[in-house]
Amino acid sequence: MQKIQPINPLFHHQDVGSHEWWQDIKQAGTPLIVKVDENKSLVSFIWRDPDGKRSDIDTVYIDIYSKTPHPTQQLTGFTRLKGSDVWFWETELENDWLGSYFLMPATHNQRPPLHKNHQYIRRWWIQLMGLTAQSDPLNLLPAHSNGNGITLSALCLSEDKKNTFKYSNVETQGILKECIWQSERLTNERRIWLYRTSNNTQESLPVVLLFDGQYWANHLPIYAELDGLTLSGQLPKAQYVFIDSINTSHRNIELACNTDFWIAIQKELLPWVNAQYPITDKPEKTTVAGQSLGGLCAIFGAFHWPEYFATAISQSGSFWWPDVDSQPGEGRLIQEISNADLTTTPLNIVMEAGCYEKDMLEVSQIMAKALKSNGHHVRYREFRGGHDWLCWRQGLIHSLLQALNS
Repeated sequence: MQKIQPINPLFHHQDVGSHEWWQDIKQAGTPLIVKVDENKSLVSFIWRDPDGKRSDIDTVYIDIYSKTPHPTQQLTGFTRLKGSDVWFWETELENDWLGSYFLMPATHNQRPPLHKNHQYIRRWWIQLMGLTAQSDPLNLLPAHSNGNGITLSALCLSEDKKNTFKYSNVETQGILKECIWQSERLTNERRIWLYRTSNNTQESLPVVLLFDGQYWANHLPIYAELDGLTLSGQLPKAQYVFIDSINTSHRNIELACNTDFWIAIQKELLPWVNAQYPITDKPEKTTVAGQSLGGLCAIFGAFHWPEYFATAISQSGSFWWPDVDSQPGEGRLIQEISNADLTTTPLNIVMEAGCYEKDMLEVSQIMAKALKSNGHHVRYREFRGGHDWLCWRQGLIHSLLQALNS
């Protein structure tokens, strides 16, 4: 097998792997970024083996969302610099890249199964993730959670996008209240975060419902942006309702065009929120927002109950549902909207999808076209990014500015 040689000149220093060399790397932070031209940069990832030269580590896998191949197709791993504790992997990325990644060291005993069957590889990968997946310890940007117990690192090549990470240790200016919503209809309970960008608790405000609310309330909080944009007058004062998705199994059921879930929102959640703080009952002032499966859910809810929800934000919506292997355009909701009579109650729709997403990009284009043909007001854009909460965080703020100022 051909030996992989690193490109970044730092790997060719005579003192590579020394204490001083590692101090320089720690101070610079990883990955190392060297601009190649106006479009791309060389990105060098580094991992220090805690057991040094005598380690039992066989390789270090890396998963960069929307960049590295799916592990069932091809594994992406680091190379050890011979005679050192230095592991590296290099690639070229676009200069505006923003996304998440994680590292996953594996010993000789944790090698992938000899069977090339996708199911075996997937099972092995998920098991190893639970054991060794980790954020990049040398990355200087704040780490964040994938929502399933895995800590991710942020990869940002654009200086302009680094304001995405201002959420750390920022005090809220509005009224924040964490509650438990016990639903009789759904026979479950979940966390709800209420965030009010007004200190007036008597004023009836527009309301924004956000699915997968644990991301925007906890993992990648957006309070600072909401505060700043409200204070500057770019966003109206509003009541934000962050809805926890409980867990993956509940999420897959409730956000997948589930009528019971939407009836529970209408008959239980909205009256319950209104009992805490007054909110509007005007559909044009009520917004629903979601990402991936939540993006599908937002369009489904607004399309079926426009008398409650006249504005929807969908980011990288899973419009392939219910069959991920279906052909683009065959998704159930796309078909339903395409075959519906011209609407008499046009919705205000804000949609986006990432240019590095494959399947989601095409189905989002088809859905946007179907909604427009059905008579709805649709603003659709494609952002420079992939299927990634870190990208959606920036896009969510952009979409709220559009949706709440219509």
